[in-house]
Amino acid sequence: MSEGKDKNPYVSIFITLLFMCAGIGVLALTKHIAKIEGDVVYVALLLIPVFVYLAIMGKPFELKIGSEGLSASLFKKSVDDIKKHVEDSITEISEYEEERSTYLGKLDQIIRQGRKFCLIYADVDHLRQHTRQIFLKEKGSSKRRAENKIREETIKELSFALADAFCKHDIKDANNKNAKYDIFSLNEPDLVMIAREVNVKQAISVAEKGQENFKNYTAKKNFEGHNATISIVSRDEMKDPKPRAFDEMACKLLTDGKKKIRGDIYVSSAC
Repeated sequence: MSEGKDKNPYVSIFITLLFMCAGIGVLALTKHIAKIEGDVVYVALLLIPVFVYLAIMGKPFELKIGSEGLSASLFKKSVDDIKKHVEDSITEISEYEEERSTYLGKLDQIIRQGRKFCLIYADVDHLRQHTRQIFLKEKGSSKRRAENKIREETIKELSFALADAFCKHDIKDANNKNAKYDIFSLNEPDLVMIAREVNVKQAISVAEKGQENFKNYTAKKNFEGHNATISIVSRDEMKDPKPRAFDEMACKLLTDGKKKIRGDIYVSSAC
């Protein structure tokens, strides 16, 4: 760690000298070709590479000209805006577990593209109890699975159920091509689908069919099959959407819904 810190001053000095040499080169070339006279112009030309360097490094600086004290904070605002956006994005995404960071990064990309979409958050009802029951039933079997493996396979069944439901609806995008979806398995909830190019009505239909599929798929291992509670939030929810805000809204809707009726579909009131 200390070795990296010791190298920083040398790197800065090297970059500064590089830009200074570039400035002197520009000055000499300009003088030779354009035959420009006047010290002020020379100084301005010499300072241009310095300004560029400071802008890249994000250093605050001002240029004062004349006795009236005319000042200009060159590049500083743009650099600060860029740095703030990058820092906000990194902070927002890095606070979550790895899979959620991947999900929020993808959601941010889709939001910036201006795409229409709905978020479908799905949670397997009583997953822990179901997992434990299956684990105990497999006791003594040579094919007995660990509980975390059972959980993963159950969530994978839910993933297949929603994916099949989405594909069955044959949703098209603006170019009349098959619409796309993205599915992520998270710590909470169990599953998230970014259903692109769909409206709320279509998202509800996909969710209903997904629930039906999931119950049928898991009925082979559990006589009654498993249920999943689902919440839906549309892209139209916010004028200035942020990935974290969408995530919090959908999670809250799902949590509040499960307190009322498990195995149901909950849609934001604003949809």
